[in-house]
Formats: sequence, structure tokens, C-alpha cells
Amino acid sequence: MSSRLEIRPLQEELLDDASALLAERHARHRAVEPLLPQAGGARRHLEAALAREGASGAAAIAGGQLVGYLVGAPVGERRIEVGLAGHAAAEPEVARDLYAALAQDWVDAGLVHHAVYVPAHDAALVDAWFRLAFGLQFAFAVREVAAEPQFDTGVTIRPGRPDEVEAAAALERSLWEHQVGSPSFSGAEVPSLSTFVDDWASGTWDNPAFAHFVAERDGDLVGQALMYVRPTGDLRIPERAVDLAQVETLPDMRGSGVGRALFAHVMSWANAQGYAAMTTDWRSVNLLASRFWTRRGFRPTFLRLYRSVP
Repeated sequence: MSSRLEIRPLQEELLDDASALLAERHARHRAVEPLLPQAGGARRHLEAALAREGASGAAAIAGGQLVGYLVGAPVGERRIEVGLAGHAAAEPEVARDLYAALAQDWVDAGLVHHAVYVPAHDAALVDAWFRLAFGLQFAFAVREVAAEPQFDTGVTIRPGRPDEVEAAAALERSLWEHQVGSPSFSGAEVPSLSTFVDDWASGTWDNPAFAHFVAERDGDLVGQALMYVRPTGDLRIPERAVDLAQVETLPDMRGSGVGRALFAHVMSWANAQGYAAMTTDWRSVNLLASRFWTRRGFRPTFLRLYRSVP
């Protein structure tokens, strides 16, 4: 198809057809993963993508019909992102032509770190991006909420307290340190402990959107889980869902069952609270997380693919 394509800017008169492509893509996605939300009007998702500051978009036309679109927007000084609603195509190969049409301007503007969100079920579309030198960076996932039997590993799980802010901050910082090492090599500069303390202190325990649980052994905090009720309205977050935003255990406690005990507790808590779905995400090169969460029944919904242009 690419030899017959005409690539042009994604303009107002093309948005209805582009929205229809997005709606069809999301319908196929929901057929595989029914926990995903309804599109709720695909055009509003597309318009939101175009409304992001600095966004640029392209459309692919073949035989007088729109057969694909791509929208990207800057995130920070050097990164461009194609979001959840940022592209759809009648054939996966069209995505490669659209990327080629936009990528030069992005690179010329100094935006050399490229990220794209792709439905996890669409192997052909994922492959098209792989053949553009993108690799898998993050997985976003969902599963049903259900009562979970307690996992006994000699820890007490209870709600966290504001006076434990330094312990909570140290646990999160340990995750950052873990992801700096091999094979993740995140490249992130790990902030100071005081930075994490300030972040945790600013609204974690007095914000009803958060619920914090800790694992305690012999009076010491050895792990924690932070639940978050994310805003709905995108293509990823189901209604009546809660997000497993963080789970950390002390480095010398990893593999001892603390994570399983925390998961069992928050799953049963979510069930008692009336949530129907739980979401989470993980860095694909974090070996511990990528194995742990799939074993807990989480199914990938979107993949974030990434490319750094030399």
C-alpha cells in the first residue's frame, strides 16, 4: 500500500475519518480485553491528542480514502510521544510511512527520544514499529479484582501512617536504584531521599485518591504498596478501577514473599471497596516486576515502545 500513499497534514476535514479508524482499532482491542473502557466518542480522544502543546499530525490517503493517521507531541525538551489515541491504520505498514513523514521534523527540532503507545494485542502493528527500530520499554496491564487468600510470609500488612514518611520514601528510592542497574539501565538520576520525602508528604495520606499499605516485620517496614484511583476518560483506565501504582520491598527481602503478601492484601481490599478492575504497569527490562505481575494475572493492554535516534 505504501507506494500508493499520499501523506498530508492531519486537518479538520479528515478528523471524522481518522476518528472512525481509532474507534475500529479500539473495538478490536476491547474484543480481546473487555475490561478496557468504551471509547466514549473517538473523536474527542483524537482532538485531545492534537490539542497537546506542539502536537503535529499526518494523514495517509490511498484511493481517496484516509487509511491512517499519526499524532505526536513533545514531552520535555528532547522527547516526542505518540499517545494512546495517537495513531491508527487500516494496515500496520501505513504506520511506518506516517512515522517517516513526521520523524525528520521531530529530529530537526531536537526531539530525538521517540515513544509510542501501541495496543498490546495487535502483534502486526507492534511488529511494524519494531521494524522502525523501536523496542519494548513499558507494559500497561489490567486484571479483574477478586478476593485473594492471605499469603502468610511472617509479615503484618496494615495501612501506612504519615509518621512513616521517611521509610516509605526510602522504599521508593530503592526501586529507582534497582532500575538504574543492569539490565534496566534507566539512565535516571536518583533523587535525594529528601526529595522523595517531600513528594510522599505532599498529599499521600490526606488524599482520598491514595491508599497506602505497609508490610511490617519485627517492627520494621520491609515493603509497601500504594493504590491510586486514576482519573478515567482515556482508552486505558476502566471504570471502577484502582491502580496498583507502587509496590516495593527492601532489596534483601525480595523473593521472600513480601510482595505476594502485599498483593493478596490490596487485591482483597480492592474487592471489599467495590472496585471491578486493577491496573498496573512495569518497565519491561525490570526482570523482577515483569515476571511478578504477569504471574499475578495482569494482562498487558498497551505497550510503550521507545527509540532513541543517534
